[in-house]
Amino acid sequence: MNSFLMNSKEYEIQANNQLSSILSQFDEQYIMDIMDDTMQMRLNSFELMRAPMIVEGFEENFRSYMEVYPAQQELIKQRRADIYREIIDHICKRFDLAFTESDDLDLYTMAYYLYDFFISGFNQYLVNFYTTYINREKDNIYSSMGLESLSKNKDMSTNYGKMSFSMDKNIAVIVANLPSVLSNLRSIHITDDYILDTIYRSPDVTALFLNHILAKTPLFTIFNNILFNPHLYPIIITHIRLAFQMEYASAMNTEAVDKE
Repeated sequence: MNSFLMNSKEYEIQANNQLSSILSQFDEQYIMDIMDDTMQMRLNSFELMRAPMIVEGFEENFRSYMEVYPAQQELIKQRRADIYREIIDHICKRFDLAFTESDDLDLYTMAYYLYDFFISGFNQYLVNFYTTYINREKDNIYSSMGLESLSKNKDMSTNYGKMSFSMDKNIAVIVANLPSVLSNLRSIHITDDYILDTIYRSPDVTALFLNHILAKTPLFTIFNNILFNPHLYPIIITHIRLAFQMEYASAMNTEAVDKE
C-alpha cells in the first residue's frame, strides 16, 4: 500500500513538473510579438486571406491539457484566463479599445472574436463592409451624390462599369466613381453595432462586443483610417471593385439558374 502511495505521489510530482514546463511555453511576450507581426504583415500587403486563428489553437491545447492532467484543472484554467486577458488587453491597446470584464464572460470567446475581427479577418471584413454597405444604400448614394450626371460620361471607367454591371445602372456608376463615393461616405456616421451586425450577422456576437468592448475610436473611423492610408488605398480600392464584380456575377448566375 505504501509503495502504491509513493508511486502515485511520484507520478503526481512528475505530472506537475511536466505540466509546469508545458504551460511556461505560453510566453506572453512571444504571443504579443506574433500578434504584432501578423497585424503589420497583413497591413503592409493588405491580403484578404485570413491569418491563422492562434486563439483557437491555444484553446485546443488547453482542453487537451485538462484531459491529460485532470488533477491540475484549476492551474490550467488560471493560465488559460491569463493568456486570453493578455491577448484582449494587447488588441485593446493597439486599437484604442476599453475592455470591461464580467463574471459570466468566457474570456476565450471574447479573445476569439477580438482576434478574429481585428487581426485574423480584419482585411476581409473591411472590404466586405464597404461592399455590403454600398450595395444596401446604392439608390440613396446614387441620388444624394448626384451620380446621374456622371452616368452619361463616356470615359473608360464608366463604360467598363456599364459593361460589367449591365443590369444594375446605379452600381455601375458607383463602381466607376468608387474613389469619389468612398471619400463622400467618409463623413457620414455609422455606428459600431451596424458594422458588427453587417459583418457577423449575429445578435450574440454584436452583444458580446457592445457589452464588453468600448471603441474609443469608432470602428468606422478605424476602417477609414486604413482605407485612406496612401500606401494601402490603391490595393483596397481594387479589392472592393473585385468584390462588387464577384457579388454581381454570383447574383447573375443564381438568377440564371432560377430561370431554368
